Amino acid sequence: MSTLYYFPCIPVFAELIAQPKIIFDEVSLFKRSTFRNRAIIAGANGIIQLSIPIVGGRSVNLPYKEIQIDYKTEWSRDHYRTLTTVYGNSPFFMYYKDELLTMYEKKPDSLFEWNLICLQWVLKKLKLEISISSENRGSENLASDAPIEQYLPNNYTEDAVLGYLKYPQVFEDKIGFKPNLSILDLLFNAGPQTKTLLTGL
Repeated sequence: MSTLYYFPCIPVFAELIAQPKIIFDEVSLFKRSTFRNRAIIAGANGIIQLSIPIVGGRSVNLPYKEIQIDYKTEWSRDHYRTLTTVYGNSPFFMYYKDELLTMYEKKPDSLFEWNLICLQWVLKKLKLEISISSENRGSENLASDAPIEQYLPNNYTEDAVLGYLKYPQVFEDKIGFKPNLSILDLLFNAGPQTKTLLTGL
């Protein structure tokens, strides 16, 4: 069983597509400070965290499937604008930007639903057909049953010393190569080659 993230980092995405069928956990307690509502990209001045606000904020204590997105701020507009600013000069962003804008104009209530929309969009762009389902075990708030999360916003580069996928990045000449970013970074920089690069990990 896997955890559904917001445009997951590259090693997580590679692990997902290596599975013949993906089953996402939706009943374990929502965990803060994870990639469930964050994605990491690299801008001209360094790392940027895209964070989705949730209803209840830091005090929320609900199963993942019940987490609601907070639309009091224009976070989706801001995320799209940030992606446009960061990747406007990348080789392939222009081919995806219109569909991405349409997607960011949607307003699903559930964070789980939004993350699923994002994942399915990337899979479609890479022409990957993978069976996806979620598991609702009927249990109440079983945090102990949650999948172990190897990659977190505070440690996602720790395994980089053991090797990582290397590809040209927009601001590499200015800030150096940044490993294990969101799958969007690879998609916008490598385009159709993304699938081949991922399967080589």
